[in-house]
Amino acid sequence: MPSAGWPVLLAAGAACAIGTGAALQQQAAHGVAGAGSGGLRLIAVLLRRPVWLLGVLVMVTGYGLQAAALDVGRLAVVEPILATSLVVALLIAALRRRSWPRGADWVAMVLAAGGVAVFLVVAAPTGGRSQPQAVWWAPLLIGLAAVAAGVLWRSRRWSAARAAMGLAAVAGTTIGCSDALVKTTIGAASVSHLAVLATFPPYLLVVVGAAGFLVQQHAYRIGELRAALPASSVLEPVTGTVLGLTLFGERIAARDLGSGLVLAIAAAATIAGVWLLGRAPLLERGAPDGAPADRETALRDG
Repeated sequence: MPSAGWPVLLAAGAACAIGTGAALQQQAAHGVAGAGSGGLRLIAVLLRRPVWLLGVLVMVTGYGLQAAALDVGRLAVVEPILATSLVVALLIAALRRRSWPRGADWVAMVLAAGGVAVFLVVAAPTGGRSQPQAVWWAPLLIGLAAVAAGVLWRSRRWSAARAAMGLAAVAGTTIGCSDALVKTTIGAASVSHLAVLATFPPYLLVVVGAAGFLVQQHAYRIGELRAALPASSVLEPVTGTVLGLTLFGERIAARDLGSGLVLAIAAAATIAGVWLLGRAPLLERGAPDGAPADRETALRDG
């Protein structure tokens, strides 16, 4: 296989693992409510659930594949492929329920996967650097923290579905930033090896990544997969791609109006497909057996 194909192959594997891990984590986290499940205490509760631990293990495997893809590929190549993780989550839900996706769901899957394929072929991302200018990280992360704080504060007044969507949007944007930090850290480590530990990106990566993970778990806790996953599935690759084109200086081959229009349509098709997948009835589920979901309590404790 040509070396250019490795980023795509690794990113596809990452999308499969991340989608599977998300489905398993949401299955375990949904409906956790009551005293002792707010904030970091949620993780303590989930650590006693084998399905959640399996989901985390699969997800970590996915992030390992994603890191490998980012090491050899560009953000503008890897990130759009991650949007297809929701396709995998839908198929996992279909297997779990022993039910076949609707025709509309298959159309949504074609839109999502086809949009990504067309985007990558037409965009043909090139260039870029492994180390963006450090001065841009501070305003970027301060802005992200301000928006996240606003959403988290307002979400206590929203319905469970809307709050889950808002938290997932914060998580997706945060994880998209952590993807960029992964690439920065790997790029620095490949040059300076252990000296990278004397720089800020590895530690910033731990903080930002952990924050995104925690917020995503709370989104899973208070909402259905169809409310919690689409926003993060869209915003993670959108954020990562935008950062690739800005902070990392990557370029796409939209040199004329025609190619620019095709790219816009492909991106819109991917986002529409992912969002329609999030509306699939297969991604609905009731509260886990023996643990009825008290949504108001879940929101209050979060």
